[in-house]
Amino acid sequence: MKVLARVILRQSLFALWLAAMWVLYCTPACTHPIEHLIAVPFAVLIPTAVIMRRLCSDPRFARWLDEQRQ
Repeated sequence: MKVLARVILRQSLFALWLAAMWVLYCTPACTHPIEHLIAVPFAVLIPTAVIMRRLCSDPRFARWLDEQRQ
């Protein structure tokens, strides 16, 4: 389950980072892309890590994950 959680975490982080980069570079709203390049990974990593830690420690999620594997 830890491996699956890590895969989900990595894919979620990459998807959020990619979406943030698209917003920063493909919209005229951003005027400081370098500052956002530095800030976005931290803004995404910390909340995602907290959510994944809570999710993986929940026994209901573990039961649901076992049901999905069958």
